[in-house]
Amino acid sequence: MLNLNEKLINHPILMKIYLASKSPRRRELLKQMGVEFEVLSIDTPEVVLPNEPPKHYSMRITNEKLSAAWDKMVTDNLPPMPILCADTEVVCDGVILGKPRNYEDAFSMLKHYSGRSHEVMTSVGIKYFEHQELEINITTVYFARMSDAEIHRYLALEDYKDKAGAYGIQSYIGQFIYRIDGCFYSVMGLPLYLVRELLSRLPDDVMI
Repeated sequence: MLNLNEKLINHPILMKIYLASKSPRRRELLKQMGVEFEVLSIDTPEVVLPNEPPKHYSMRITNEKLSAAWDKMVTDNLPPMPILCADTEVVCDGVILGKPRNYEDAFSMLKHYSGRSHEVMTSVGIKYFEHQELEINITTVYFARMSDAEIHRYLALEDYKDKAGAYGIQSYIGQFIYRIDGCFYSVMGLPLYLVRELLSRLPDDVMI
């Protein structure tokens, strides 16, 4: 099987895929990679099971998204193309923080990060007929101490809304992150190297 670099040499246009995600950041990152895609909207319940480890939860949710997206493609009689799904979870002290419910919840999360580290887990899955891959990237993020005023200043920008863990590393809050162990793009919601690896393993007949 050709690797992705060889595919790009032989085909001036990269494969086209479905992105089963509502995240505008994931769309931007895929465009940055030069991948052509169509957004496939799905709704899947995201409920943590009792005593479920964060890593298992993220990978399970991604797998369920893949199944739901593939079923939608078939049901809606859409052209068959590879489907890419992802899930990002922020984990602190072994607890999944999720997306903030409101301003106060976001403040509590950011206050908790101040002067310490937490993990960002992003699982990525791709499916094309019987071919399916699912992997996860775990990155540790280190925050400097933040005053309440600095946290409120960030929250006033409303950048925290609809973001796992209540922040976007590429925004204002990034000035308080002094170190990451892992992948910057994973914290944004889509580890590009991992996506590239998964795409490189697809069958050659998905090229256009």
